[in-house]
Amino acid sequence: MKGGKRTAFVFFLFFFPFFSLAWGQEPLTLSRSIEIALERSPTLQAAREAIREAEYRRKAALSAFFPQVETQYSYTRLDEKPTFTIPGLPPTEVGPKDNYNWLTTVTQPVFTGGALRNGYLLARLGVDVAKWEFERTKQDLVLKVKEAYWGVLVAERMVEVASRALESLREHHRVAQAFYKEGMIPKNDLLQVEVELAQREQDLVRARNGLETARSVFNTLLRRRLDAEVKLAETLRYEPFREDLKACTERALEQRPELKAARLAIQMAKKEAKIAASGLFPQVSLLFNYERQGDEPSVSGSRYNPDEESWNVMAVVRWKVWDWGQTWWGVKESKARVFQAERNLQEAIDGVKLEVKEAYLNLREAEKNIRVAEKVLEQAEENFRINEERYKHQVATSTDVLDALTLLVRAQTNYWTALSEYNIARARLDRAMGERWR
Repeated sequence: MKGGKRTAFVFFLFFFPFFSLAWGQEPLTLSRSIEIALERSPTLQAAREAIREAEYRRKAALSAFFPQVETQYSYTRLDEKPTFTIPGLPPTEVGPKDNYNWLTTVTQPVFTGGALRNGYLLARLGVDVAKWEFERTKQDLVLKVKEAYWGVLVAERMVEVASRALESLREHHRVAQAFYKEGMIPKNDLLQVEVELAQREQDLVRARNGLETARSVFNTLLRRRLDAEVKLAETLRYEPFREDLKACTERALEQRPELKAARLAIQMAKKEAKIAASGLFPQVSLLFNYERQGDEPSVSGSRYNPDEESWNVMAVVRWKVWDWGQTWWGVKESKARVFQAERNLQEAIDGVKLEVKEAYLNLREAEKNIRVAEKVLEQAEENFRINEERYKHQVATSTDVLDALTLLVRAQTNYWTALSEYNIARARLDRAMGERWR
């Protein structure tokens, strides 16, 4: 292999990975964009951690059913040895100055009036609520990504519309300059075109800024650099939606995570009421005590008490007989919260129905706007073409061409906006129905 070819070959091998990365950057589909956002979202990570928190709380509640073991070790030094005195006799020592004690207690609850059981069921419901809150957060994020995705696409179309309008006006300006040089049009006619040309240049700058903003919003949701390149694989399109309002409402009432969480909130409030009512019943428990004593740290007895260890078993019944109604009013308070949770559920159901109807009507409105915008766009394109030809034959004025161009830009803007609004309305209807993203 000759030296030049060898150098080129080494150069290719060294830089090929970088070229591959540049060439291999595939445009992002909507599905992939959502996946990236779900993987990287700190809000979603926090919601996922909330599930773990609730699960830890459930395990803690479960542990309350089992025996609880406590142990303590103490040391007491007296100012003098304990003595026993009989009149007429010298004092007799009955204990040491140094006293060491080790006590271990095992407590097993037997009856708590349902407090332990309902406490565990309450914690388990908390896990389910955390899961539905996670699903709600997930659905909100999916909707934001969809809105940002379609926002970038419509912003790209707005740049395209502004660029084409500017190109068309520049071509018209070229023709107008030629006509002015030939004395075929007055100076103010040319100035009118130049003023409109400057306006179209500003419109293009504004459209490009709008595109950069839309891309920054999209990159923020995907946790990318604000200035990262955005290449999207989808296009603004119209896909008919066949379901009626009744079917959408039924699916929403069945699927919405907010409603599932609200129903669980009622169950949780009822469990809290039962826990409060458990204070009206006696609390029964078994206690086992094991104790060691001594005058040395080894707690192995002393010459005053050679039996260093002892144990006992107790059955303990505690019953708060009178507390001036504190427990009773606590039960009433918990029942009031049950009522509030039930009313909150009804209000949530009404809100979901209203949200679905509003999203459904917006979707149908956007669908009609697409059909109207398509017809207007065809007419505006034909109108602009005719006026351009008429101007070249000096049958029309620059005002006619500029007016036709304005109508065309407006028609193009309305068409792409209608397509974007339709896709966004479809995404919002999916969110209103509680559609899960898999």
